[in-house]
Amino acid sequence: MDLGRLNGDIMKSIFAVFVFALTSAASAQEYRERQARAAEQAYEGLQAGMSGQAAAARRAAETAKIRSYALDAALTAMNDGVEAGGRVVASLGERKLDVFFATQAEAVTTGAVNGRPAILLSDALPPHPRVYAALIASEAAKGMYAGMPACAERAYMRSATAARVFAELGGDFKSLPVVDGDKADAVAAAVSAWKDDAQTALERAGRAEGVPELPELQEKASDPKTAAALDAANRAFTAFLLDEREARASAR
Repeated sequence: MDLGRLNGDIMKSIFAVFVFALTSAASAQEYRERQARAAEQAYEGLQAGMSGQAAAARRAAETAKIRSYALDAALTAMNDGVEAGGRVVASLGERKLDVFFATQAEAVTTGAVNGRPAILLSDALPPHPRVYAALIASEAAKGMYAGMPACAERAYMRSATAARVFAELGGDFKSLPVVDGDKADAVAAAVSAWKDDAQTALERAGRAEGVPELPELQEKASDPKTAAALDAANRAFTAFLLDEREARASAR
């Protein structure tokens, strides 16, 4: 046996094992480093995601706060008024109607919160007191004039009440549908009774709701009780027009 050759082969094997061990160690170290980097990147991504969620939550909270302040300002300004706004807030109090925000297709509607009726404003509306006030008034007016028969005059009174509240809070009819820099089509629609003269607005309101004017109903009244009720409604409408005349003229 060639001992020299054997020793040489053994040394080569030892060297190969040594190199392999070094290579394996290096590979293992690289693997651990890659894993560490991956874990760190995953953690950073998670933190970024959490930060994004937190930022979104903060933005949502800030938006909710802005809405709340605007609603409070609207109701306070309406309540401090001695005209239409004050009457609207008084009516809300009498009927125990609170105002809340909701995610909904309608700009404003009446619904229920905790089992109680409430006026619901869309949370997508521009958060401005004039926007909220006009829409609250338009919805509240449905109950305020519930004693009126279904007629053009009742439709006019509802829209005119919203328009007067809008005017009392300094709303600019000429800038509609833009309110305080934001587009608010729902407000423009709600206050349309004051965009034209009263007779034109009355006729338009009747067509929009598909209802006749009071004189038409009076002509068809078949019994004294109905005739008396319609006569009372007509007097109420006349009083409404007289009460709003000065404010209406000032706003246009």
